[in-house]
Amino acid sequence: MKFAAQMASLRALASMGLPAELFVPAALEMMHGIIPSLRNLFDWTDAQGNLIRYYFEGPIDQRVAAHYFEEFHNRREGDVMPTFRQAVTGRSVIRSAQELENEAFYRSALYNEIWRPQGLHTRLEAVVRDAGGRPLGSLVLYRGPGERSFSREDEVLLEQAARYVARGLEVPSAGLVAGEFVERRDRRAVLSLDAQGRLCHLSADALKMLLLSHGGVTPENVAHSHRREDFPTLSLLWQQHQRAATPGSDGMVITVENAWGRFVYESAPMAPLGDGGAPMLHVGIRQQEPYGLGLRRAIDALPLSPAQREVCALLHAGRNTSDIAASLSISPSTVTDHVKKIYARLDVHSVHELSARIHRQVMTQAG
Repeated sequence: MKFAAQMASLRALASMGLPAELFVPAALEMMHGIIPSLRNLFDWTDAQGNLIRYYFEGPIDQRVAAHYFEEFHNRREGDVMPTFRQAVTGRSVIRSAQELENEAFYRSALYNEIWRPQGLHTRLEAVVRDAGGRPLGSLVLYRGPGERSFSREDEVLLEQAARYVARGLEVPSAGLVAGEFVERRDRRAVLSLDAQGRLCHLSADALKMLLLSHGGVTPENVAHSHRREDFPTLSLLWQQHQRAATPGSDGMVITVENAWGRFVYESAPMAPLGDGGAPMLHVGIRQQEPYGLGLRRAIDALPLSPAQREVCALLHAGRNTSDIAASLSISPSTVTDHVKKIYARLDVHSVHELSARIHRQVMTQAG
């Protein structure tokens, strides 16, 4: 089956027992290998179809988000499509791209004021439900202008993927992940505070990182202008610098951990170059993920079959041939055959060399 390896990776991810806040971004990222798209979105809902929070790949456009929730969400969007609540509580699992590919939609306020400013042109959506049929959320894939529309094959793939996403959301989680964390080179942001502690400059992903590190993105917290006081970590950094014995001398570091991962805030005072300038506080934010998630991504990137990847993961975890056979419900001789092929494909000669190769891949991803 086409995309079998990618589906196997999504199934393995769904079985890791990750908090939903870690599982969803990883699943959205993995979806690009199954169905190519520009940006992916997941909306969490309650059983009545009310939007609780969401995760959207890429930067948050605060003005567009505020405009959507003030004017369109469950209101004016109903002029050209089912409202959010209607779609989530309806019977359909898949909402095809074709239902919106018409002149009325492309001339609508929703398209021109919300979609178009974000570079979005067409979408494919799946309503994700639990085993009892209650909605868990909405999984949406977007493509931009000039990209091909989503096909019937894409719809079939998304429906299958949505079942794994539901499984990942329902797997019991141990809560906050303990242990080692690794960097994500694509999850870094910077911002600056002026001499009065006001937010004055933000990089593209800064607002998103601020919201995630303080609990997540919700319709309520994304829809208003933001101040330093909205983010306790920023306020703490600012207060520490204000109390510093020698202002402007040293940077400070604060680490925040929540269900979304680990966030490292690093601040550095910036002095003006000439007369008339004002000092500023530069703040960098780096998001880190659990090593186990980076490990899963590294193994999925190896040139191996889905079965070989599972054997590889268990070898790396220190399991012997008998344990692996029992875990995967295969014979020990099949495990031995997989191991030989893994070693040959990766040009390694022992479990130690294999683990070293995987670790290098994890750290390369981290940057």
